[in-house]
Amino acid sequence: MARAPRADPHSPRRRSSRLNNQEIKNNAVVEIQQRSKRGRKPLDASSSLLETTSLCMSEPLDKAYTLSDRPRRSGRITPAELLRRETALERRELECKRRADELDERSLSLTKKEDETAALAAQIAVRESKATLAQLEEHFTCALCYEIMAQPYSLNPGQCGHTFCALCILRHFFSRLHKACGGWHESVDCPMCRSLLVITPDRVPRLDITFPFVPNRTAAAMCESMIEKLSQSSAGSALVVKREESEGNWPGSEWDMEWGRKKGKSKEEEEMEEENVDLAGWREGGNLRADWLKKDREGKKEMLHLLKYWTTMRSQDFVDLKQKFGV
Repeated sequence: MARAPRADPHSPRRRSSRLNNQEIKNNAVVEIQQRSKRGRKPLDASSSLLETTSLCMSEPLDKAYTLSDRPRRSGRITPAELLRRETALERRELECKRRADELDERSLSLTKKEDETAALAAQIAVRESKATLAQLEEHFTCALCYEIMAQPYSLNPGQCGHTFCALCILRHFFSRLHKACGGWHESVDCPMCRSLLVITPDRVPRLDITFPFVPNRTAAAMCESMIEKLSQSSAGSALVVKREESEGNWPGSEWDMEWGRKKGKSKEEEEMEEENVDLAGWREGGNLRADWLKKDREGKKEMLHLLKYWTTMRSQDFVDLKQKFGV
């Protein structure tokens, strides 16, 4: 068998293809780096156009302009379709207008019901105020001044149980005082039933049980609560000026010469106006309420003063009180 020829040691050795490929790649990388260091060459118009085209092609389809964005003839709106859409829009517009009219009608009806409810509430408030005022006038009217009792006091001893205003009963009591001697020579009686009181002793000091008046706390609490209720009433009735018969009776005026009544108004309407005036007078800031509060304060002050100095008061002190009350 023949042997293979031995390789010549002086001949050049063959490199592997693998090493050759790696060397080619390294040379290419070095060449690319050198070109980048030298700087880029300015692009001409053709190269810029190509670059722009490549960028546009690289963008997504929703941003890039394509031929599919142009409306095709098959996708255009036909006159029949346009007419159908306009008819649908008109129909919807009419429906919206009808619903708007219905909402307006409901709003008006709700407003009307609110007004009716407010008027009904005002009528109920007026009725309650009238009922409260009627109870005050029926059960808590002073028999001496014919007004609502202010700081009510009863006589002592209470054989009759009649109650009067503090100032009214004080005036009645001191009206029986003899101004010359400053004493009571006869017993004082009740203004209503003529029940006699114990004669006030002339000697001092007097006993506390001889004080001729007793506060009626039940009547005072009832009057205060009812008057407070009248002051807080929220009736919507307007204030009406109450005229006398002699006011405004000029010839040819709208007021009747004989009765002082405005022409065109019935007797019931005038009575209603007078009731509204009375209710308005008892509300907060009304003249009737202000007069009652003033009378209540003065009566309380005079009664407390008389009770405090009752045991030591002399005849001249009683005479001074008689002059003060003007009786």
